[in-house]
Amino acid sequence: MSSELKKQLQDFERQLDAALDALPSRRWASTSALRMASELYEIGAFKNGVDGADYVDRGYSILASQFAAGTDGYRAHIACEADVRQTMDDLAFASHYYMIREYLYYSYNVPGSMSWSFQDGRVEIQFADKSIPRQFFTVHNDQLLGSQHHFRDFNHSEEIMRLLKDEPEGVVTPNVEAANPLMQAEVDLKLAAYFSLIPPDSQIDLGRYTYEQFFNVYRMLLTKALYHRYLARARDAVGAIYMPEKDLLDGIREELGIEPDTAQRILKDLVYDRDATAQRVDASYFSLMREGEPGGQIVMRPHHFVIAEGLVNMLRVIAQRRPNTFLEQVSNEIGSAFVRRVKAAWEAEHFICHTEVSLREFDATLPDIDLLVISVEPTLGYVTFVCELKCPVPPRWAKDQLKVLNKDSVSKAFRQVEVLRRFIRTEDGIRFLARMLPKEGHPNFEGFVVTLDHLVITSDNAGMFFGAESTKVINFRTLERLLRRSDGDMALIQHVLWTYAEHADDALVTTMVEFQVGSLAVAYEGVTASALLEFPQGSWRSSPERQAMVDAFVADGLHPFDVFEHRPPDLVVVDHTKKTVAETEPPQA
Repeated sequence: MSSELKKQLQDFERQLDAALDALPSRRWASTSALRMASELYEIGAFKNGVDGADYVDRGYSILASQFAAGTDGYRAHIACEADVRQTMDDLAFASHYYMIREYLYYSYNVPGSMSWSFQDGRVEIQFADKSIPRQFFTVHNDQLLGSQHHFRDFNHSEEIMRLLKDEPEGVVTPNVEAANPLMQAEVDLKLAAYFSLIPPDSQIDLGRYTYEQFFNVYRMLLTKALYHRYLARARDAVGAIYMPEKDLLDGIREELGIEPDTAQRILKDLVYDRDATAQRVDASYFSLMREGEPGGQIVMRPHHFVIAEGLVNMLRVIAQRRPNTFLEQVSNEIGSAFVRRVKAAWEAEHFICHTEVSLREFDATLPDIDLLVISVEPTLGYVTFVCELKCPVPPRWAKDQLKVLNKDSVSKAFRQVEVLRRFIRTEDGIRFLARMLPKEGHPNFEGFVVTLDHLVITSDNAGMFFGAESTKVINFRTLERLLRRSDGDMALIQHVLWTYAEHADDALVTTMVEFQVGSLAVAYEGVTASALLEFPQGSWRSSPERQAMVDAFVADGLHPFDVFEHRPPDLVVVDHTKKTVAETEPPQA
């Protein structure tokens, strides 16, 4: 970054901060500002859907430190139209601030990632690195398609609303009791869709409470939020929920048998308050807020809580507040579970998988292969993927996203891939690869072809900041969906991996968003609503013609060696009739 651009960014950042500090609602009594923002989020989510209220939530997280501060001042009220307008204006500005903060972080840490123009009282910011909008699109696309998949068989929403329509709020009636198991089933579906990977009954210690205790408290709160969201739809009873902590603690003890001191520690990590502000824990990690004055209530936005993915948010909070606890109790648990989950996704489509394959017998400095995937190809031989898996806690905002560039995070995977690529092209590497193939031999040929590919699989990153890397990278949610739709067709999988970036770039839609910072006009590029991008449905293993085609290939005397006129890179020819690797010269790239 040039010194001139850096100075322009710093000057602009100071103007932006000053404009945020000058927002009128920041002088209001903090509890009344919190209540106004919470109610307006719920109204917006009810009327426009949670995506339509996203900008309110971004502004909410920026203003959260003031909401929780417990300061006195003008007491705004939802019944006052001028107060509502001012709150919406301030939330809108704070939402723009949130996005510009993201782009400033990218610009300072990854020079050239964003394009900035300063001229004639106007600032324009656009994506210079295509991998950034592609990441935003991919995560949103995964969420929507994943939700459709998880809830494809759930059809009880109308019945729940019918049961709750005429019921008094907070009273257990026969209709509420009949609706409860239906809501519990929906809660279970939601929790299964969230990122966690830790078993719900895990006894790992998160800080004088276990993961199981946290999970049960969270499940109880999620059920409560879902109940109130259904009430909003069934009875037009829209609004935030205000809970005295003592009542909540009593409810947790009565329903879950968790003592108040333990439940209080769990709530401390679930609720944004003044301590979270002091510890600089980002407010976007929280869905619950605490009013700042003594004895302040806990504020729940039901529409927000049911989509907030609180399991991973809790992991983010613990990683920041108690990093040693996270490293000792959580990190390895998540990493091992991540390998198992990705392996299971491949195996579900009948691919052969080996995990944590050690290469130390060849060279003590070689990394383990996290996952080796082998596809038996009846007319070719084998297609293999050497996969590096990296599972940092999925990010919530720019500072988290930039952690993939740390030397021990996703960036490390590409260096490890290069080391493995060089090794497998050696004579030892080729022999190792031959040893990993099925012991029973190929079903149709003694001599065959083995093609080799490399893949980085992550918990969230879809190549953001890694556009210059030649190795393909995919997050596990995208991969799971691709594998489900592949029907075991490795050719389809490889085609999608090679072309995904191009198709995503074609599908995503960006728009320029404008706002004012004093007399300065600011326009920035953002990813907006786009058509969903789904993978084609394969029909390889289930095709009735597949075996007939293979039989005809063999009967006609055709052979895998006939396929290639010129040998491409990363291809090994193995001839088992000679009991050795047929070619000891590594393929040339």
